Amino acid sequence: MQAVTLEKPDTQPTLREDVPEPTPAADEVLVRVHASSVNPVDNSIAAGMLAQMGVEYDYPVILGRDYAGVVEQAGAAVTGYRPGDQVFGFVLHANPTVRDGAWAELITVTEQLSIAPAPAGVDLATAGVAPLAGITAVTLVDALELSEGDVLLVAGATGGVGSLAVQLAARAGARILAPALAEDEAFLPELGVSDVLPRDGEIAELVRDRHPDGVDALLDLVNYAPGTYDAALKPGARVASSTGAAGEGPGRTNVMATPSPENLQRLGALLADGTLRIPVQATYELARATEALAALPAQHTQGKLAIQVR
Repeated sequence: MQAVTLEKPDTQPTLREDVPEPTPAADEVLVRVHASSVNPVDNSIAAGMLAQMGVEYDYPVILGRDYAGVVEQAGAAVTGYRPGDQVFGFVLHANPTVRDGAWAELITVTEQLSIAPAPAGVDLATAGVAPLAGITAVTLVDALELSEGDVLLVAGATGGVGSLAVQLAARAGARILAPALAEDEAFLPELGVSDVLPRDGEIAELVRDRHPDGVDALLDLVNYAPGTYDAALKPGARVASSTGAAGEGPGRTNVMATPSPENLQRLGALLADGTLRIPVQATYELARATEALAALPAQHTQGKLAIQVR
């Protein structure tokens, strides 16, 4: 089968045509993948960064985390899925290695994790780009415990996670400020951002000009250490981050998405009822997935970069 693989350390990922098809265990589901997306963790895996953190690499590594597709076969112990069911989810970054990814024609996932019915009325192309960024956004906004009228500063609002988190925060009644480029001044308000701040300005000063008391909450998706925007925060402000920038202490939460059936079903409901819209900037066929991988860190992205597998 076709799959995008990393063959060994210090090599570039490539499309292979001869990867053996996986065989599902008794508690696994074999899924024919239709769609996926690019996430920052894909670049981290490709660069060997997870190995530096102690995660085992079992080569060849198949890249990609998100997926949506159709059940091809269900293991003997699987009770919730049968061939023909449309499903979606994301595979863990290490389970127990980073070997098995979703940029492949076929993947196996366990019935207990990483899989849920695809949301009703949502095409697989859309469902395939949503899981990792969507669950991360939901988890982050939950952590901030936003209320009507709260002022929220979002760093990284245009990206995959940010573009979904601002929709959820706006739905919760928050007033959202976001540093961005001039080209984002139409894009972000459509998602629910109230004030677009020039990204090259002194963000804390710009925030204080508009809200002298500071913001109630911060969502930092850009930095890897806390403190960058502390001058913009009220005393006791809540901070959440998926990159480690929240720091430690009361009201500060660093999150990691979990592809549990409950989380996926919750995300699916938000997609099905139109609460969440998934902005897709560009779609790449599987044969061009490595181009998408290179594009994610190299260009300014509004929303997601999708991968079409089938």
